[in-house]
This record gives sequence, structure tokens and C-alpha cells, in this order.
Amino acid sequence: MSHSDKVIEIPEGFEVIADSPSTDYAAIEDKKRRIYGVQFHPEVRHTEYGNDLLNNFVRRVCDCKGQWTMENFIEIEIEKIRQRVGDRRVLCAMSGGVDSSVVAVLLHKAIGESTNMYLCRPWLTS
Repeated sequence: MSHSDKVIEIPEGFEVIADSPSTDYAAIEDKKRRIYGVQFHPEVRHTEYGNDLLNNFVRRVCDCKGQWTMENFIEIEIEKIRQRVGDRRVLCAMSGGVDSSVVAVLLHKAIGESTNMYLCRPWLTS
């Protein structure tokens, strides 16, 4: 644990499922309500078995399948755009940042020339 915050007492209905040298309450669960809490960062690289913990939570607790891929995501989002837009035209305002650039690429792949792109430069003052 790299923070100084500390759990003093856990709520009713919870039990401790993990501890560490720095805390008695590294992870808790309420089995009946299927609620879980951790007092550390499983997503960071230096957390030993962090990926395993997240994988187990996603697959065993949330019952998600491991079928997601980036290609799959792109195909699904392109189809959603086509369904929503239909035969209409779209104006896409881009800042040049990651989010708007991804939207622009997805729009172009989905509806091609029906997309008008507009580059905004919010960092410039008038």
C-alpha cells in the first residue's frame, strides 16, 4: 500500500478476504449482496497479481466472457454509427486530440464522404 489512508472498521455484512503488512483490510466482501472493496490499486503495474485479481473479478464475479477485441469494438461502433446516422450527413468538429480524432476515423469508416470534418483549434485565442 502506498497511501496513508486506513480503514479502521468495515461495514456490517462484510468480511475480510485479504490483508497486507500495512492494513488488516486490504480487501473485503459482502457475499450476500456481491459487493467488494479493495484498499489498494490492482490496476497498477507494481501490484503483484493485480491483473489476475481484475480478471477473476470480471469473469467470475461479473460473469463477463473474454470475447472483446479492438477489432470487434471497431466493427460494433461502426455499425452503431450507420444505424443512427442512416443516409444523413454528419459534421464532425475535431480538436486534434485523441477522443475527437478517434470519432473522426470511426465516422469516416462508417459513412465515408457523408462526413464533413471541421478542425477546431481551441488552444488559439481570437
